[in-house]
This record gives sequence, C-alpha cells and structure tokens, in this order.
Amino acid sequence: EKIKKDPSLKLPPLESYPDYQEALKEKECLTYKLGEALIKASNNWYGGGYIKLLLEIRKLKKEFKKKANHA
Repeated sequence: EKIKKDPSLKLPPLESYPDYQEALKEKECLTYKLGEALIKASNNWYGGGYIKLLLEIRKLKKEFKKKANHA
C-alpha cells in the first residue's frame, strides 16, 4: 500500500543489481543447496522431511562428485 502511494519505495528488479550473476553462481554451490534442503526438511518434518533430506544429501553428494570429476 505504501508503494502505491510512493512508487520510489519500489525495489529495482533483481537482474539490475551488480552482483546478480555472482548470486546465481552461489545458488549452485553445495552449501547453498544443502541449506535449501535442510529448510525444506524442517518445514515438512511431520511428513518424513528428514528422511527425504538424507536422500537429497546423497543425491547432492553424487552430483557434486560428478561435477568435480568433470572439472
């Protein structure tokens, strides 16, 4: 509502920030993906989220080993 009254409060699009490309690279790193998986698991703990977390960790580990071997 405040933005409607004062459009100067609106943030610019993410793509316009100088470190946008660096942030996209960071989203591909192992620690970011592990944190993302942990957050998803804790939000869904009652539905087997932590079991899914273990499976996701295995998957990420394989993925990053494969990337490391190709690099």
